[in-house]
Amino acid sequence: YYNANCVKTLQEDWKCTVVRAAMGVKGNKSGWGYIKEPEKELEKIKAVVDACIDQGIYVIIDWHDHHAEYHQKEAVEFFTEMSKLYGEYPNVIYEIYNEPLQVSWDEILKPYCVAVVEAIRKNDPDNIIICGTPNWSQKVNEASLNPIEGNNIAYALHFYAGTHKEWLMDMGETAMNNGICLFVTEYGTTEANGDGLVFHKETQKWFDWMNKYHIGHCN
Repeated sequence: YYNANCVKTLQEDWKCTVVRAAMGVKGNKSGWGYIKEPEKELEKIKAVVDACIDQGIYVIIDWHDHHAEYHQKEAVEFFTEMSKLYGEYPNVIYEIYNEPLQVSWDEILKPYCVAVVEAIRKNDPDNIIICGTPNWSQKVNEASLNPIEGNNIAYALHFYAGTHKEWLMDMGETAMNNGICLFVTEYGTTEANGDGLVFHKETQKWFDWMNKYHIGHCN
């Protein structure tokens, strides 16, 4: 379903300005995923990216993995190809690690990110690259103490309004005060498990906070 017609509907009817195209890296028992079927999965991502370019909207190419440090070789190969194909288009954004778990920024995540950033920059000198942060892309404050050198690097902050409250906003403000750029590449209006009520007031607080600091965000 994630095809040109879908993206056209998102842009024309929903007025979306950005689509996050998630590359499933390691699949379930049926065997899907980039690790098992790279050529098949690449075609899915290309279809979405091409459609977004045709529609003139932003597209986030997302390496959707909780254990990307185990798949660094494949991530480097993937983003090398993506940056060769799409590096000339200014509306292409790379998100190189979706939601790391409770792992060290200094020892695990930063070395991984540096390797992938270097691969992208060989082909694309200036498009935005978004790095995942520890604890399901929440501890942006840790990344801000030892950021990656280079231009146009941002850091992912994820929230679900029923679970993540002002304390996460405070961590975000600490990170920005330390000099890094944030992008909310994923958020939800419910609890983190996607279940339960819609938290209207809490979501509005997040909207107000993101608008205050001009932070891009994807639902």
